[in-house]
Amino acid sequence: MISILVHILIIAAIFIVLIRKISGVDDKMLFSAFMLLKISCGILIGFLYWSYYGGIGDTIYFYEQAQALFQYFQLDKISFLEWIGFAPISLSQVEFSAQTEPRTFFFVRLMSFLYAFTQGNYFSMSIYLSFFSGIATWKFARQLVKLSKENKFVIYTALLFIPSITFWSSGLMKESLMTIAIYALGFSVLKLVAKPSNWLYAILAILSVFVLWKVKYYVPIALLPILVLTLLFNQTKFLGEFSFPKKLLLYVGLLIVGGTATAFIHPVFHSGRFFELIRISHDVIAQNSFESLIQFQLAENDVLFLIQNLPLAWFTGIFRPFIWESFSFFSLVWAIEKTIFTLLAIAASTLFLKLKFSQAEKWLGLGILIYVSILSSVITLATPNFGSLIRYEVAYMPFLWLLVLMVLNKYKHNLK
Repeated sequence: MISILVHILIIAAIFIVLIRKISGVDDKMLFSAFMLLKISCGILIGFLYWSYYGGIGDTIYFYEQAQALFQYFQLDKISFLEWIGFAPISLSQVEFSAQTEPRTFFFVRLMSFLYAFTQGNYFSMSIYLSFFSGIATWKFARQLVKLSKENKFVIYTALLFIPSITFWSSGLMKESLMTIAIYALGFSVLKLVAKPSNWLYAILAILSVFVLWKVKYYVPIALLPILVLTLLFNQTKFLGEFSFPKKLLLYVGLLIVGGTATAFIHPVFHSGRFFELIRISHDVIAQNSFESLIQFQLAENDVLFLIQNLPLAWFTGIFRPFIWESFSFFSLVWAIEKTIFTLLAIAASTLFLKLKFSQAEKWLGLGILIYVSILSSVITLATPNFGSLIRYEVAYMPFLWLLVLMVLNKYKHNLK
């Protein structure tokens, strides 16, 4: 009990420092409400898995493996260097199964540090992750608002208050750490664009990319080439004599080259097994899915399987599940959210043709659409399960919500 009170005081102290730096009563109230919501979501995820799912699920596994790793260190079964990652782990797979999957191992090792800090309290760990995920999201959103004040309400809505995204980017989950890294990267890049000489933000950007690469490697593979090219082409003097269609053609060409080069840094791609691993992942998850299964067509080979199912995977990753596809209370809420998004997306697509966009808006919109299309297609095809997709889409859906709401908001301002 004393330990929990200590951590509550630590979080309260950080919160007070942060809220004092926020100007405006409305923003202070908004920040307070959002942070309370994030912490509540982290606690609810814990209760959901410990009680409703009977102590089974990813978050429980991460906690138990973090506990095991720290206890092995306490018992001198592994050295300090092994615990912190500077020496190979001398444990069998039976003793410590998380080491069989590099991304899980990286996350579990970090969580073992948090386990030690919180003295092994699951909910304290969950609250810390939710809290820092919330801070990263808020910092990025605030930086965007400074650049686009007319979209303040839109930015806060898309990044802070979409129910499924806010919920599944909380708690003791990989998605919480991924959210911290994505928004820390976005925040640091915006700061560097404003003031390139500030090397502290460059360090933060590099650290964010490292964490993303370790925990969700497909996110930086899709994001980094798009981010770099979008920033480059957004420069008004860059290829100034070229028309937009020519710039667009060059953008796509460079994106293919840059994306391929970035992808081949990772063993999944330079091993030549990308299509095979997508198919293997699909088959394994499909065999263990029942009412939440996403049906795809079978094919003779792995490449054809990806190509012929890509359109459905793209559509599913963005617009499904439909309301009649829901299989639980949580999936019903998510399906209603997706229905609302679909209607707004249709409206935005219709109004898009009636609006004029600046160069910055064009490149931003294009970058978001390509990023979302890549991740939604690949993630959905590799993970044909609605129960998993609701978590994994945290990596891309906030940006698509942002794009759709920005188009609608622009049309609203034009009417005025």
